[in-house]
Amino acid sequence: MAEWADSLRWAREYFRYVRPAVANGLTPLRERAEAIPHPELRSQALSSLNTKQFHCEGGGVFAAPSRDPDSRLMPFLLPYQTLCDYLDTVTDRGPSQDPANLRLLHQALIDAADPDSVHHDYYALHPYGEDGGYAQSLVDDARKALIAFPGFHAVRRPFQRLVRLYVDLQVYKHGPEEARVPALTEWFQRESDPGDQLHWWEFAAATGSTLGLFALLNLAQDPNPSESLVQKITSLYFPWMGALHILLDYYVDQEEDRLGGDLNFVTYYAAPQEAVFGIRRIYHAILAEVAALPDGAFHQYVSKGLLGFYLSDQKTRRLPVSPTYRLLASGGSISFGIYLAALVGRSP
Repeated sequence: MAEWADSLRWAREYFRYVRPAVANGLTPLRERAEAIPHPELRSQALSSLNTKQFHCEGGGVFAAPSRDPDSRLMPFLLPYQTLCDYLDTVTDRGPSQDPANLRLLHQALIDAADPDSVHHDYYALHPYGEDGGYAQSLVDDARKALIAFPGFHAVRRPFQRLVRLYVDLQVYKHGPEEARVPALTEWFQRESDPGDQLHWWEFAAATGSTLGLFALLNLAQDPNPSESLVQKITSLYFPWMGALHILLDYYVDQEEDRLGGDLNFVTYYAAPQEAVFGIRRIYHAILAEVAALPDGAFHQYVSKGLLGFYLSDQKTRRLPVSPTYRLLASGGSISFGIYLAALVGRSP
């Protein structure tokens, strides 16, 4: 009963506070996007805001009043997640797979995660030129918001490592098609912890989530969070929670990516049942990690929410039913409840 009581409280916060705050906070960012001079970049920025708002809403569970009583996180989350989604759209649909161009574009994320950084010419190698200061304004907003966290100094190192790994992923997975898997596997061998016993695509998926950043910033509201707690949250979200998050995203998009010829990490499992086994193994690793946390119930709720939310996507109807329901069943009644609520929320 306690698990359900907590889950209902967090769900109420999500609907009463998080979703309205995201919608209101994105309005000025949408106005900036509408002012981008280049028509293609303007279209990509607006498309990103319109189709990926749920990324901000999902991350917003860390900005609910019970997690963020001083309302510090949303001013960082909105510009930073918007910048992530915009750059992902630009590189997905853009005219250049040049790794140097991709790296320079994504330097904006590294700058946004460092209050002491300077701006770079992010579009110096991009065929479309610049965006009228749109990306730079998002960088400025994110950096300004980080200054408000009294304990940022204590989470800065793992926080910025997660950002650098995210940037690496974007560069390698959007580079020349024939070089993508070799680059990703070499990077995995260089950066991963063998003790985690991950496949290269599971490690790559783990680097693609921003949830670890928001979890670390929850800790940074304390002027002096303990080093032990920072390490435990970092270890929980990278690789485990991040891998669960992004593998579920790829799981849902399998058919869409197949038709579009896009790289999909879930397809590297030998068979659908192997994908389910791999994702469930990662979910159970999360359960083991949260047992050592004072607020483990919340982080367990996040993992169950990921299962329920992603598997409610209508795109799962194109996939075999049995593996999908085995995944959903991993999270028990909480995941199923979130699944039903998300089904209603996704209805026309």
